[in-house]
Amino acid sequence: MVIIWHKFGTQVMASIIKRGKYWQLNWSDSKGRHRTSLGRISKKRAELQLKKKEIELSYGPSEQNKLEINFIEYVNMYLETFALKYPSSYETSQHTLLFDFEPMFKNLMLHEITINDVNGFIGLKIKELKAATINRKLSILRAMLNQAKTDGFQVPGFKIKEIPNKESRPPKYFTVEELELIYKEDKLYPHWWRFLANTGLRMGEFRNLRVDDIHKDSIHVVSSAAQRTKSGKWRYIPINQGTKESLDCFDMSGEYLLPRQHNDSPITRFRRVCKRAGIKREKWGVHCLRHTFASHLVMSGNCNLRTVQVLLGHASIKTTEQYAHLSPDYLKDSLGDLNL
Repeated sequence: MVIIWHKFGTQVMASIIKRGKYWQLNWSDSKGRHRTSLGRISKKRAELQLKKKEIELSYGPSEQNKLEINFIEYVNMYLETFALKYPSSYETSQHTLLFDFEPMFKNLMLHEITINDVNGFIGLKIKELKAATINRKLSILRAMLNQAKTDGFQVPGFKIKEIPNKESRPPKYFTVEELELIYKEDKLYPHWWRFLANTGLRMGEFRNLRVDDIHKDSIHVVSSAAQRTKSGKWRYIPINQGTKESLDCFDMSGEYLLPRQHNDSPITRFRRVCKRAGIKREKWGVHCLRHTFASHLVMSGNCNLRTVQVLLGHASIKTTEQYAHLSPDYLKDSLGDLNL
């Protein structure tokens, strides 16, 4: 039972209870006691519904019949739900919201964020990041605010627009020599990076990979209701020698390949390792290991784009085509006998 004091001094209470296989939300306010069924959902989702009701009872509806909530408070709520729906993208969204936006917006209510605040963020980041990277971060903020609106909270009235991207460049990848520098620099977990470079897994897929899904000759990247891949489909990845040698360095006694409780965020750790190894800043993202996997496959000449698409789990071949230029046969003989 959670006892809450409304901002006007009224005592209100809220609680959740499980009846058989169904969760129930109970609360009381100045109008009396209330009860509603949440259905057959997980305990985590029931707790999120309780949290939402606590906020509603604490702050009360606004003049627009929308709830007010602090930026960081909603971020924490949003990420809990996001982790369940989109585990493969969770790490990126978490890092963006907590490390990029929280320092600027943490003292604001969601609806207090202004276009000047967003432009200030853009002005700060444009000095160090490319337009495409900034736009990806803005899209994460935009998705969160859209969900907040759906959840019944007050949000800013303006639209967050992308900034012009005047560059079109191929994806960056690590050379074999750069990979060796990274492996050598990380004294504790070089096998993390070697595993990702040899499998092309997304960070979220790596984090949620179960030991039972690693077989003698292949890895099964499974998509489930609790842990969904980005495309929503499972895929099969053969185990090569580099993957096998990296797996030998993991503790395979637990449920997950990557320990659930770990002091190091892989994204943060990888950036530090790259910096110490003398890698250019533009390659410090752990996602560059996924680009490396795809790029070297294409450059080998032994793998067509359709196969690369399947291995990466791309929903559309258009996404995979960004690697086409690396193929030895790309545009080969396209000029024919042209000789000006």
